[in-house]
Amino acid sequence: MTACRQKQPATPGPAKPQVRLAGMTLAEFQARCRDDLFNVMLPFWDKYGVDHEFGGVMHGLDYDGTLAHSEKLLWFQGRAIWVYSFLYNNFGKDPRHLQIAAKTREFVLRHAPQADGWWAELLARDGRILRGFQGDLYGMYFVAEGLQEYAWAAGHEESLRMALGLVKKLHRHIEDPGVAIPGTPAAGVRPQGLWMVNLNIATQILRRWKDPEIEALAQQAVDAVIDRHFNPDIGLNSENLNFDFSRPAGEESKSLLGHSIETLWMVMDEAQRKSDLRMWNLCAERIRRHVEVGWDWVYGGLSQWVNVDQGGYIWPVERPVGTDLEFRFRGEYHYMKTLWSLNEIMVACLKILERTGVEWAERFFGMAQSVIDEKFSRKRFGQPGYMLFADRRMVQQPHVRRQDNYHPPRQLMLNLLTLEGMNINPA
Repeated sequence: MTACRQKQPATPGPAKPQVRLAGMTLAEFQARCRDDLFNVMLPFWDKYGVDHEFGGVMHGLDYDGTLAHSEKLLWFQGRAIWVYSFLYNNFGKDPRHLQIAAKTREFVLRHAPQADGWWAELLARDGRILRGFQGDLYGMYFVAEGLQEYAWAAGHEESLRMALGLVKKLHRHIEDPGVAIPGTPAAGVRPQGLWMVNLNIATQILRRWKDPEIEALAQQAVDAVIDRHFNPDIGLNSENLNFDFSRPAGEESKSLLGHSIETLWMVMDEAQRKSDLRMWNLCAERIRRHVEVGWDWVYGGLSQWVNVDQGGYIWPVERPVGTDLEFRFRGEYHYMKTLWSLNEIMVACLKILERTGVEWAERFFGMAQSVIDEKFSRKRFGQPGYMLFADRRMVQQPHVRRQDNYHPPRQLMLNLLTLEGMNINPA
């Protein structure tokens, strides 16, 4: 592993002066993002979610920060390491952010690794193992993402070695066709989400360090997303494919829309790192297709799934992790609405708007922000938290048992960084 200078992406063209984001000028929206992040979201997590005593974060929070439970899912610990390290690296090098990342890292490394080389999925507040490893790879991926960002923030070579070791270990694991991935229809099925996390971590690493194995993994992930998961018959990405990239029976016409949008903007980032304009443009068009197909034109928001031309389909019961919610749908669309998918639309559309100024990206960006403000945010009730999962009409839930320490702050941070590269006029 050798260090290299962080490669700068290709310089985008200036945004059109008349571009408005959710009804605001670029400067006004930039100010709003900074206020939401630094004056609302981060103080909320600092006061209620960050465990300043034991380390790590507690995610079982109601809208006002009331603690519903103190369990610590590995997902949220790895994500916290990344968020606070990314804040440190990109927003002023506040030592408090690095301290939170470091203490979360210490908590995770002290309690999560098991003797068999896998990592516990769920911990108690004090670090006791509540659920050992049962096949959920995503928590370990999020730890790897956090460690590589922390390595850059703290100049910590051991964290980088651990991140690389985790990514390579997990990749070898999913290269076994007999492995069953939780949440997939059968053993040997590989979800697009695995390529997503592999690529996201690989691109971040390769911007800063050279590693041939990670470079090859990034290319493999791009090929899988662009050439294999894309189904030309419906113009959408399939979430689940067999190990040989054939489509499992019953999965041929399904698309997990938010995941596809999220994955495609990550392919855009990799294309930008490699100065591949053709790939970048292809991803932008496919993002547009997924947003247009998935948008609920009656109630707003993005549908969770579509099963094209399957009007009588009965969807499996959806039980979002960390909640006591259940969603049941029948028909072509699975109409569970999520905050995270709107966050991903905003990340993707602003990246596209920065480079192209196209009207559709501006429009969907504003539509996503409006649904967040009107349906998911609790600001109008005087509460800093968000509803994360909802039915089609996004009926308000008086209390929730989970807040998200990753997608909302990531959206704000990435949007702020994109805005820095745009032609922002104060008027």
